[in-house]
Amino acid sequence: MDEIRVPDLGGFEGVEVIEISVSSGDKVEQDDAIIVVETDKATMEIPAPMAGEIIELKVKEGDKVSEGDVVATINAGANAGSDAGDHTAGDETPDSSSADDGGQDQTTEVVSDTTSQSGVGSATEQPLVVPDLGGFSDVEVIEVSVEVGQQVAEEDTLLVLETDKATMEIPAPAEGEILSIKVKAGDKVSEGDVIGAIKSVSVATGEFSNKDDKTSGAEDSSQQNSEEKVKVQGGSADTSKDKASAPRQSVPQTGHGRSDKTVYAGPAVRKLAREFGVSLNEVVATTGASGPRERVLQEDVQNYVKHRLNEAPTTKGGSGIEPIPEVDFSRFGNVRHEALSRIQKISAQHLHRCWLNIPHVTQFDEIDITDLEDFRKSVNQQGTYETKLTLLPFLVKAVQKVLVEMPRFNASLAPDGETLIVKEYYHIGVAVDTDQGLMVPVVKNVDTKSVLNIAADCMQYAQQARAGKLKPDALQGSCFSISSLGGIGGTQFTPIVNAPEVAILGVSKAAIKPIWQEGEWQPRLILPVALSYDHRVIDGVLAAKFTTRLKQLLEDSRHLLL
Repeated sequence: MDEIRVPDLGGFEGVEVIEISVSSGDKVEQDDAIIVVETDKATMEIPAPMAGEIIELKVKEGDKVSEGDVVATINAGANAGSDAGDHTAGDETPDSSSADDGGQDQTTEVVSDTTSQSGVGSATEQPLVVPDLGGFSDVEVIEVSVEVGQQVAEEDTLLVLETDKATMEIPAPAEGEILSIKVKAGDKVSEGDVIGAIKSVSVATGEFSNKDDKTSGAEDSSQQNSEEKVKVQGGSADTSKDKASAPRQSVPQTGHGRSDKTVYAGPAVRKLAREFGVSLNEVVATTGASGPRERVLQEDVQNYVKHRLNEAPTTKGGSGIEPIPEVDFSRFGNVRHEALSRIQKISAQHLHRCWLNIPHVTQFDEIDITDLEDFRKSVNQQGTYETKLTLLPFLVKAVQKVLVEMPRFNASLAPDGETLIVKEYYHIGVAVDTDQGLMVPVVKNVDTKSVLNIAADCMQYAQQARAGKLKPDALQGSCFSISSLGGIGGTQFTPIVNAPEVAILGVSKAAIKPIWQEGEWQPRLILPVALSYDHRVIDGVLAAKFTTRLKQLLEDSRHLLL
């Protein structure tokens, strides 16, 4: 069993683990990503040094790691080479330099030429050369951070490159003035490519040097006394200083007009964006990039998704319908603005969601309530009971009776759309008009209450609603709603189903109509009703049966006693 350790992190300590790419028991190949860590300059993947099976993970997301820390243990295969592990861990051995002779010699040649031309303490022109890229070639330039004529300090960012495993910054090898830049965003570069030139001031011997740089490969022993090469391996770079002074000329201030490839973000962030189906360009344009130098972080992608999910339903709201264009009405005359109440705002959003998500159908009918009205008036005239009877408690009781017989109306559709949740209690919401907007208090356990009890509850809730004293639990738990406009007027209307309920009864104003009965026309009090329902749960036949049964119960109120 071998240990997987954190390789050279370019001088950083306590780097955050932002992603775990494997689990215990996973089979991995050499160089497969084990974890992803992130500094303020680079996101980098820590690869497996050999093929094998992951035995145990020693870290989790959010942990901090440094060079040499054990992040996992692996059971390597019999033929798993140890050289890869040594190379990944950044161990320097004299023999390891032979694998990189080509790249090392090219860099050495540039340094030697520069040294010979410069002289001690003099200003000299030096080529800017791409350092070791950890074995990668043809790496895409996603950002050019400097321009010709710009003064830079040692280690200021010149370019930002991106592979499929890491985003890395190429730093300036010395302080000086940028004389030329030979690459642009979208170009491909490899180790040793000349990307421009700098007029630098040598520190002591005019050498191309970086005194604090840590390298993760072996250096040619003949060059160790004359230089230390700037290296980036496995996505790590010498990033011991944060150069906020270096402008990022290639990054616009908004996400418009550039592709996702030119947005500054690490592989883990790009993977998260792909999983959500999110454009990084839109993230920058909508919620912005909060990382250093406008780099998109995982939190930015998450905030963008939350923003889109929480968009007011009065715009697109997931419906694909464009919002109504804004109109300046003041062009046509005087106007004033009146703020909606909190209840009106909440109701508007809720009703809009219900209308968009429920396939509404409305069943209309008329009920002869002549006899019921005569009975109601006689009870009130007798004065036997303290509570005055209106039509509403009779409607509530009759609806409850129908719900018992037709339980599909006393149900809700589960979020998966494949299950019906049938309720074995009978709580009925009654819409009440108030100065603040429409409220729907709920009469609980209607099956255990008489018409008089229901009337008392309705009266109490209406008073509390208009006084703004309804408690939250009085507005919750409804199985079915009734919206009665009979006291106001109208002949018919189509109420919106109050989701997650599946039906609602709308009641309009009763009127005297001539009805043919027993061989003659007779004046009868006719109540128009409208049953709106969710067609995913209820079909037209069942809806017609509901209104027919409701009609029977109200036309002969004695049925309510059965």
